[in-house]
Amino acid sequence: MYIQIKNVAKRYGDRTVLQNIDINVERGQFVALLGPSGCGKTTLLNALSGLIDIDDGEIVVDGKTISAKGATVPPEKRQVGMVFQDFALWPHMNVFDNVAFGLKIRKDQKSSIRERVAEVLRVVRMAGFEDRFPHQLSGGQKQRIAIARALAPSPTVLLLDEPLSSLDAKLREEMRWELLSILQQANITSVYVTHDQIEALSMADHIVLLNQGNVEQQGIPTTLYQKPETEFAAWFLGASNRFEGMIKSREGEQATVLCGDLALLAHTTAEIGTHVIAMIRPTDVHLYDTDNEKRLHDDGAFLTATIKQRAFHGVNWHYRLVIDGAHTDFEATSIKHFQAGDRVHVFIPTEACHVVKRSGVLAGVH
Repeated sequence: MYIQIKNVAKRYGDRTVLQNIDINVERGQFVALLGPSGCGKTTLLNALSGLIDIDDGEIVVDGKTISAKGATVPPEKRQVGMVFQDFALWPHMNVFDNVAFGLKIRKDQKSSIRERVAEVLRVVRMAGFEDRFPHQLSGGQKQRIAIARALAPSPTVLLLDEPLSSLDAKLREEMRWELLSILQQANITSVYVTHDQIEALSMADHIVLLNQGNVEQQGIPTTLYQKPETEFAAWFLGASNRFEGMIKSREGEQATVLCGDLALLAHTTAEIGTHVIAMIRPTDVHLYDTDNEKRLHDDGAFLTATIKQRAFHGVNWHYRLVIDGAHTDFEATSIKHFQAGDRVHVFIPTEACHVVKRSGVLAGVH
C-alpha cells in the first residue's frame, strides 16, 4: 500500500478526535474521507499533511514513516500538496506567482519554474491567465489555480479539504468533472475531505465514512451505498426511514422483519428473534394510487398510507406520509403527483430494506 494509516489517534485534552483509524490507500487512488461536521475528517487530513501531530499510531507513505507518536516530519518535507476550502490564494500575487510560490520557496531555477507553471496551467486549462489577480477570477477559475499551485511542486500525494464547498450548486457539479479529469491526468494519489455524499459517491475510488472520530465503514462507493453495515452508514447515505424491529421468520436469506404491526421483507443473515434496525431510502420507495399496479412487483412489502406533506424538487416530488398501522412519518420520492390527504399504496422492494446494526449516535440527528 502507498499510504498506510495505522491505529492513529488524536486527542485534545480529554476530548478524543480520532481513535483507532486504520486506512490503506493504493498508489494513484482517489480516497474520500466522508462524514458530518465534527467527525474528524479534517483533523485526519491535517495529520496527513503534517500540520498536526498524532498521539498514537503511525502514518506511512511509500514505506517511509512520516508521523508517529513524538515524531512528525514537517509539511515541507512530505512531498504533499494541499488544496484548501477557501482556495487561500495570495491576493497581492498574480496567477503566475501564486502557482510558482512553492517552486520559488524550493529555490528552483527560473527557467524550470516558468516551464512547470506553464505545464500545470495547461493541465487545469488556465493557460493565458498568468497576469491576472485572484479578484479578477471566477470561483471556478480560483479553484483551478489553487489546484495548479498544489500540483506545481510535483507532490506524491494531493490532499483536498472540501475544495468545492464554497461554489454554487451548478458550478460545484461542473467542477466535479473538471477536478476528476485534472487528477486523472496528473495520475496522483489523492485524499479528499467532504461532507457531500454525492461528491464522494461520484468521484472516489474508495470511501472512508467517519463518525465521531471512528471509521464507521469503508469500501468502494457501490458497496457503501448498497450494503451499509450500520445505522449511521445507512442514514448518512440517504436512508432516512428508520424502523426498529425483530426478525420474525426467514426463508434462505430473505427474512420477514416485524416492526410493530408492519411486516417488511429484507435480505439478511440475522437470526430469527434478533432485534434489528430497518432503514429505507425515500428514493427506493414506489408509490401507487391503485391496487392494480401491485402485479408489477412480487418481491417486497405492500403498505397503505396517507400523504401528509409534499415538496416539489423539480424532477420529482418528495412526500411525507403516515403509514397505516404505524402512525409514523415516512418519506418517499416519486415522479407521480399526489395531493396532501391522498391515499396511496406503498411498495418497498426487499433489496431496498437495509437491516443494519444500531449505531450509538447518529451525528446530526436531533
